[in-house]
Amino acid sequence: MRLTTFLSFSLLGVALLGLGGCASSSGKKWAPAQSIARIPRGYHPLDVRNACFVESVHFCDFYQARQLGGPDGWAKVLQWGNRKDDYTIKGGHAVAVYQAKNRLWVHDINYGFLSLAAPVTSRNDLTEVAPQIVAKYPEMKAALVRYEDELPQSPEKNPPDYTKGATTQELHDALRVAIELGRFRPVRVVEFIAPQEAYLRPYAATLFRYGGKLCIYSPSNGTRVVAASLAGIEDLNTARALVMASFPDAQDVKWFQPAQAVVLR
Repeated sequence: MRLTTFLSFSLLGVALLGLGGCASSSGKKWAPAQSIARIPRGYHPLDVRNACFVESVHFCDFYQARQLGGPDGWAKVLQWGNRKDDYTIKGGHAVAVYQAKNRLWVHDINYGFLSLAAPVTSRNDLTEVAPQIVAKYPEMKAALVRYEDELPQSPEKNPPDYTKGATTQELHDALRVAIELGRFRPVRVVEFIAPQEAYLRPYAATLFRYGGKLCIYSPSNGTRVVAASLAGIEDLNTARALVMASFPDAQDVKWFQPAQAVVLR
């Protein structure tokens, strides 16, 4: 996990919360009494690095689009940070909590699709829902446990082409997220360079909005969520500010320009 804190985000005038690298499995098995669901038909995980938040968003998009919960469908992203002391939150994790077949379920990238003991009537009560989920990560001291509520969005009519140009694994992961999340909302991909030990290396990140909040997904650092902002992801200065919050020494932040060689499917 990478060190993350609440940061002064002067350009956007808001605070930033970073999940950093997503939590990994503690190795503990889910209680045998709990049901394990099959992957819903037609659902394809993102299969990218540090994906807990974007994978949870991706599943909630799929759930709503396929109306998996019927007319009373309900799905939310649940996230929390890992408190290290009174002033620092280091890393964190996110999952998707949803209702199906009159039960509550969770989709966790480390454990798959699992049922929850909390009744459907308590779905909005985090004191009922969250303990069973965060208990899977005893090494973490959960803080700021909350739901992220999505607001209605529509994809762009003529979005950038993100199916071409994955020349590195970093760019492949960022483009994969942009393609899938971009089916339901505007997205942008940026490229930049930043120091790694004694060298400058290329990085990529995906920008999107979720629940009215700006988000930046980096395959190397995970997802960071801006508490509130009116700034748009189409503004390059906003993109630079988001990148600099995760990579303070980043240089040459620019919009991704697709190549013609490699096609993602």
